[in-house]
Amino acid sequence: MARTSSFVGLAGILLTAALGCGGSSPPANNPGNGGSADVAEAQPRGDVAQVGAGEDEDESTADLAEHHRHHHHGGFAAFVAISLEQLNATPEQKAAIEKIRADMFHKMEPAHEAEKTVLLALADGVAAGKFDQAKLDGAISQLSTASGQIHEAVAGELDQLHETLTPPQRAALVDKVEAHFEVWHHSNGAEEHKERDSHGGQLAMLGKELGLSADQIEKARTSFEQSIAGVPQFDRAEADAHIKAFGEAFASDKFDAKTLPTKGDLNAHMATWGITRTMKFYEAVTPVLTPEQRTKLADSIRHHANYQHQPAAS
Repeated sequence: MARTSSFVGLAGILLTAALGCGGSSPPANNPGNGGSADVAEAQPRGDVAQVGAGEDEDESTADLAEHHRHHHHGGFAAFVAISLEQLNATPEQKAAIEKIRADMFHKMEPAHEAEKTVLLALADGVAAGKFDQAKLDGAISQLSTASGQIHEAVAGELDQLHETLTPPQRAALVDKVEAHFEVWHHSNGAEEHKERDSHGGQLAMLGKELGLSADQIEKARTSFEQSIAGVPQFDRAEADAHIKAFGEAFASDKFDAKTLPTKGDLNAHMATWGITRTMKFYEAVTPVLTPEQRTKLADSIRHHANYQHQPAAS
């Protein structure tokens, strides 16, 4: 698989994935959307697993990271569906691929709705300065259950996709899925250390958006790091095992999604960790905000909550 260590490079490859939470269209000049650039064709620039705090973001990278900070419900299945829009498909393939993509998103809808419930509850809590923890915990439990059922639900679509794509397209898709995971993993880390502030940290980005003072940022940072420390951490090794198993199986001549050793549990674990991290972050930030800042942040979270998957560009 082709790899890249540049977080900015990942965003250039995957820009369509950000999808402008709320329904904006992808840029017409996105090189992964019908152009010649492709993950599998990119020049390797190191190991994508090294994406981290020392790497800069540009505006497009920040949009992509922000998308992956708020949308966890589909796990790896969502990364597959999102990446399909970026494949260089033939005219004969496009209709079949778009149907597969639409069917996958349809089957993710229960998890998507559960995630929306969490985000809207978070927005209400931010606006009020007080969170309904019972409601949040119940919605997160529903999200985890629904996400755990996604792999089984979309197994048929994954099999159809394998039959539809050529071997080079399969390899390109696996690379795109892996790249999406790297952005997701980088964006949903358990730390918001000060050294990340100039390299894509969520807290610094929020500080610019809301006009936070240095004191507000440091108080939020301390609170977040204390609260997230008590949460069971996401197991990166589980995700790496899935990438390896999926990549090897999908590249072969025969593929059966139901035989993959890593199935629904990983999607559930990703969704649970991601949305819990999102919750802990906003719970830590809210007490230091002014009423006006809380209102602005709540509106932003609602915008993410109302995000809808868009049909592929024709």
